[in-house]
Amino acid sequence: MPSIAAPFVGQHTEFHISPSISGTISASTLVGEVDDLGSLELSRNSVDLLSYGDDDLRKLVTAKDNGSVSVTLNWSPSDVEHDALATAFVDGTLDTYAIQWVSGAGSARADFSAYITSYGISHPKDDKVSCTIELMISGAVTFDLTPA
Repeated sequence: MPSIAAPFVGQHTEFHISPSISGTISASTLVGEVDDLGSLELSRNSVDLLSYGDDDLRKLVTAKDNGSVSVTLNWSPSDVEHDALATAFVDGTLDTYAIQWVSGAGSARADFSAYITSYGISHPKDDKVSCTIELMISGAVTFDLTPA
């Protein structure tokens, strides 16, 4: 088994509002002040298949549930991208987003369409104000694990 010569380190992760799935990343809008980006966890449910006389349980997987992604921003109310996220929540629009992971010269990317299903603004007494949004993915997630 080959060893990992240069491990992929997620020290630089970007969150983009994208004009289209798998579009050119330079055509998208980078959202600034991202403090935390939650996990992208895709799953499938399974169904048990059993007939009379079977000794072994068989399984069937169902449609993918692409889940949701939480994003925490250092909130900046005058930021155009932060305003666009608030507007997407209020209007209930389905928009396209991209997450890009960069490690040295390498990168990988996931594109998806999502609704913003929650939008919260913290109000700490003596600390930064943050905004947390929840993106509920609708449809497929497209991966590009070897972008040029």
